[in-house]
Amino acid sequence: MSKEADKKKQGGGGGLLRSKKKAEVARLDLEGTQAIQTEEFVVEEDVDYVLSIGEEKIALQPKALQDQHVKELIAVLLSWINDILEDRRILVRHIQEDIYDGQVLAEMLEVLTGEPLEVTTVTAAPALQKHRLSVILKVIHTHLGIPPDSEKKWSVDAIISKDAVAILHLLVAMARHFGCRHELPPNVSVRRIYFKQLEKKLETKLYQEPITGEDTGPTSPLLHPSVLQEKDVFDKLFDQAPQKLETVKQSLCVFVNKHLHHVGIEIKDFEAQFYDGVVLVLLMGLLDSYYIPLSEYYSTPIGFDQQIHNMRLAFQLMDEANVKPAKTKPEDVVQGDLKSTMRVLYALFNKYKSTVTSQSEAAPDKK
Repeated sequence: MSKEADKKKQGGGGGLLRSKKKAEVARLDLEGTQAIQTEEFVVEEDVDYVLSIGEEKIALQPKALQDQHVKELIAVLLSWINDILEDRRILVRHIQEDIYDGQVLAEMLEVLTGEPLEVTTVTAAPALQKHRLSVILKVIHTHLGIPPDSEKKWSVDAIISKDAVAILHLLVAMARHFGCRHELPPNVSVRRIYFKQLEKKLETKLYQEPITGEDTGPTSPLLHPSVLQEKDVFDKLFDQAPQKLETVKQSLCVFVNKHLHHVGIEIKDFEAQFYDGVVLVLLMGLLDSYYIPLSEYYSTPIGFDQQIHNMRLAFQLMDEANVKPAKTKPEDVVQGDLKSTMRVLYALFNKYKSTVTSQSEAAPDKK
């Protein structure tokens, strides 16, 4: 091969090499900035750090949605949404995947306002989907009293692209206006990153975007004070004494395992072992000394429908035993909400802690 051809061959891959080099330099620059600003920050692997000169981008910091306060806010909003849509047999489980196309927002509006919403049917076509969402958001803005040209913390493009921060801003605004019956956790912020490509370097800035302020209680004049829910012992535990959380979990584990060992089950992980309803169904039979036929529940549930069937059966059995967990629905436990799971077990503990040992530990008759 001639030297000229060799140069051309090398030059053909030069653009790719330069692009990789540019990305690596930008990455190292970002890591250096982050090392100064925070010791806990880790670079996201899937963010494209190569921008055009003058281009700006905002992204979530890694695990920003895993922050305990953010998770609590999301859980409250999901619980509120599912309360609204309960009669329509719609269950929302994901704050981004279930909200972005506007279908859930439209259903919520119809229930909250009592007025039918005339929009086109759900479509997979991106342009029509975007138009449909814009119509729904305009109706929401009208109810919220937001002028069309005013600056908002969300947009059609942001919502439809599943921007978690934009969706949270929108849902919090709706919750405050229409009167969320659950208290929104105060002072919740989401960690974000701002990027701007300058001529010779990538400028970055880590910051916290506030989602809720100090006054986050229900503000709608339509909501009567009698329906407001006060904080219970677990709200206070999570908010004011999280350091005691592990101790409470261990105590509840001891109580539960005392009874479950008769059927060869040991609880070690609250979130992983209660969400499908099987353990709670078995536990109710053990606590009240009766046998629950296998035909009544799914012993190895597959999918959400079978899990919620089991959980609703467990709640029915608890109701019959006059055990009523505070501020908790079957869907909350199936969704893996730790606070709701602990409320259920605490209610059982309070009911059965003084039961005569011979009765509470008796294995059910399996004939």
